[in-house]
Amino acid sequence: TLGKAYPIGSHGTFVQHLRQIGLVYQRKHTSPWFYPTRHAIDFLSAGSNKSAERKEGFVVVEANFRIYAYTSNELDIALVALFAETLHRFESFVVGHITRESVQMALQNGISAKQILDFLESHAHPQMLKNKPVIPPTVTDQLFLWEMERSRLSTEEGVLYSQFLSDADFKVVHEYAQNIGCVQWSNVQKRLLVVNKKGHGDVKKYWKAYKKEHGE
Repeated sequence: TLGKAYPIGSHGTFVQHLRQIGLVYQRKHTSPWFYPTRHAIDFLSAGSNKSAERKEGFVVVEANFRIYAYTSNELDIALVALFAETLHRFESFVVGHITRESVQMALQNGISAKQILDFLESHAHPQMLKNKPVIPPTVTDQLFLWEMERSRLSTEEGVLYSQFLSDADFKVVHEYAQNIGCVQWSNVQKRLLVVNKKGHGDVKKYWKAYKKEHGE
């Protein structure tokens, strides 16, 4: 999405490569966030503009998720690398593979399954255009499934409690947190407890009161 910031995370080297060819923008070289440029959005969304003049396509996608990009253009190659792993690179074409991990990374960076499919179709090799549909249904279906899989995942901030001196202390706090419904995760053997931010205040007060009452 144009104007929206996305976290770089562990993709620093890759993002710097995209930055050099003008696909992303960083306010500072050390910034932990990047912004897709209009150039990147226009390329990825090209398929949604059916009336736009199109150049001859260069992408071939197979039902086994193998992708061939018949181009030596660095920008085209970088765009394919946004959602596919590069396996081999030759002088005039690149061989890649669309995987769950590569698509998840694209989704994380704000690229939707529809944008990937629009890009593949709008840049499809003339040989691919003879197929109906142009993109193999197995690829289309799997891309949307991977996107749905990501949408089912959610994150929530939590607070870790780990400084328990005995099993009894852990059990008391664990049971209290369970009773008020704020346990996110626990490990009885290691005396580890994670509660959500909403319940942290109550658990903290209870734990302090318990320790004071028992002279700890």
